[in-house]
Amino acid sequence: MALARLSKGARVHAAKAIKKLLRSLGREDLASSIKVPKYGTRKWSIPSDESLRRFYHALDHEGARLAFRLLAETGLRKREVLEARVSDINWDYMALIPNKASRTKKSGIGFFTAETAELLRAYITDRKPEERIFPYKSDTWLRKAFKRAEARTGVHVAPQMLRVRFSDKLGEVDVPDRYVDILQGRAPTSVLAKHYTPAGLKKLRAKWAKAEELLRIA
Repeated sequence: MALARLSKGARVHAAKAIKKLLRSLGREDLASSIKVPKYGTRKWSIPSDESLRRFYHALDHEGARLAFRLLAETGLRKREVLEARVSDINWDYMALIPNKASRTKKSGIGFFTAETAELLRAYITDRKPEERIFPYKSDTWLRKAFKRAEARTGVHVAPQMLRVRFSDKLGEVDVPDRYVDILQGRAPTSVLAKHYTPAGLKKLRAKWAKAEELLRIA
């Protein structure tokens, strides 16, 4: 196949172009059969679940523990979690939607466990809807907390690792890539917007729930 002779980066762009063409021709069946290669190579390996638990319990900052859980369970980008506002929480579906999709901006739709919901409620008790969940101007506080936990455990963890782990766990339970892309904000804005509805959120949470036990860390 011609795609196989291309570099990984070129295959990503070519596969996306072919999928877009097939969809424009009304051949969603063929488009969905083409897998887009994951771009880039990992510069690190994902720690084992047991190592991640040790790291989590070594965190000495309440906000860092909550951020860790949200990053691991939602699969959202670090920026999306740290800059999310109280009003971005949908308690009906235990979802975190950092910003609604627009013409120029898109983000993921993250779900969290009931245990994390309890911690989150307690953490934002005095926060107003328009305020950030984490009241910090930068991510320095989180990086320092992670460094301290690493020093105690010897386990290196970066937010991007938890995002990759999230997609890996959903893959283990056969959640289709298109849903993982929606959850992690890689889908077109038009597709994302359709899933902000109650029906869309219910369907997405059901897909996420297949991997809920695998995503738990604490």
